Amino acid sequence: MRRWIADQLQTTTLGDTRRKDRVAFMIEQFAAKPGESIPQVFRDWKAIKAAYRLLSNPQVSPAEIPAAMCDCCVDRLREQNGMVLAIQDTTSLDFSAHPQTSDLGPLGGGDGSAGHGFFMHSVLAVGADGVPLGLLHQEVWARDAADIGKHHQRHERPIEDKESARWLRALDAVRQAVPASVEVLTVGDREADIYALLALERPSHSHLLIRAAQDRRVDGEAGHLLAAVEAAPEAGRYELLVRQHPTHAMRNVTVAMRFCEVTLLPPLAGGRRSDLPPVKLTALEVREVPAAEPAATPGERAPLRWLLLTDLPVADLATARDLVGRYCQRWLIERYHYVLKSGCKIEDHQLHTAAALQRLLAIYCVVAWRLLWMTYAAREHPQEPCTVAFSDLEWQILYWRQYGRKELPDKPPDLHEAVRWLAKLGGFIGRKGDGEPGVKVLWRGLMQLQENVIGYHLANPSPEDVGKA
Repeated sequence: MRRWIADQLQTTTLGDTRRKDRVAFMIEQFAAKPGESIPQVFRDWKAIKAAYRLLSNPQVSPAEIPAAMCDCCVDRLREQNGMVLAIQDTTSLDFSAHPQTSDLGPLGGGDGSAGHGFFMHSVLAVGADGVPLGLLHQEVWARDAADIGKHHQRHERPIEDKESARWLRALDAVRQAVPASVEVLTVGDREADIYALLALERPSHSHLLIRAAQDRRVDGEAGHLLAAVEAAPEAGRYELLVRQHPTHAMRNVTVAMRFCEVTLLPPLAGGRRSDLPPVKLTALEVREVPAAEPAATPGERAPLRWLLLTDLPVADLATARDLVGRYCQRWLIERYHYVLKSGCKIEDHQLHTAAALQRLLAIYCVVAWRLLWMTYAAREHPQEPCTVAFSDLEWQILYWRQYGRKELPDKPPDLHEAVRWLAKLGGFIGRKGDGEPGVKVLWRGLMQLQENVIGYHLANPSPEDVGKA
């Protein structure tokens, strides 16, 4: 793990190599016990004080750690074959349970009824094989309560003065970070349906796949986007495994596909025409075909209907299906946020200032990505040696927990096998129909594994003897 952490922090010193060493140590400890409080993680009083001191140090910029992760991610991008996804999304982090923390902002209305905390907008890179590659960009901010209630002025304000400008800044960050040799597709949900984003000039290797939220004006007889798509012929039907919301279970649905080229016209703002140019895109509609059963009763979820916009050419059903499959991978950034909140329990930590919480968040972002990467790498590259994710001592302990203190194999097991052993420590049964383990059982397994590692070191002060049993 230490080698892996060193890779993530390679391009930063955090202003002092001692701070970098301290952050590396904290990442290692938090990765061993995700979800525990700082006193539970470090136990030793000197280490606890050192952790609080670093988190309170104004000379440690919270943005430096994600920036270093981005550098490491870009190195991995250069090794990729095929189009890379840059998935954007925003999440809120609620610290209302800790009223003593200063410099937080309202998460909803100015009265604080929706909670207090801050927001995080991230760009997660995902390879063509579906394995998360790391962070490409991250922005964290707290709302100013004085700005609440200005929604009615949104048409008069330039995009640069709006909170939604984060989507444009993230797209620009991707443009600057991703080498021209790597084709990248930025994926966003309905919040990303911003005309300025769709019209933003991009290099030839950078593309968009955005879920539409507005029935925009289009050039031609149809007049509006929805009418143009509904007038297009059905291209075909197929089965799609989908999750419509993070709280929903996966389900198989039959969907009908339509697509057509459209030219979006600039929006009218306060009766004035925008100075932005028209934008030529392809619109794809994915609509669930109702089953041959009685009508749904009130309260059941609405049928699936996605309207996607892309600048990529779509000539046939196979290409359209491929793009829909790529949009489905947007789920990965939801899992990333889930790991931060439910696995690392970032919202449970109590610190005096929002800046200290943001430094802790930056550290946990490394931990959360490692858990997510391990989960999907084991599924997509099961034959990789487990040493890409585990130290020798870690995989040997996993082997012993699985088979008892029998003689170790001549070479390390593959990644898939070691990850399943880890999951079993976290409560994964591994029956034939259970599928692959998820991030939840893996973080529980990691906590158990690290307890075993600590116990081994206490019983065997000379680590060089490991493996000779």
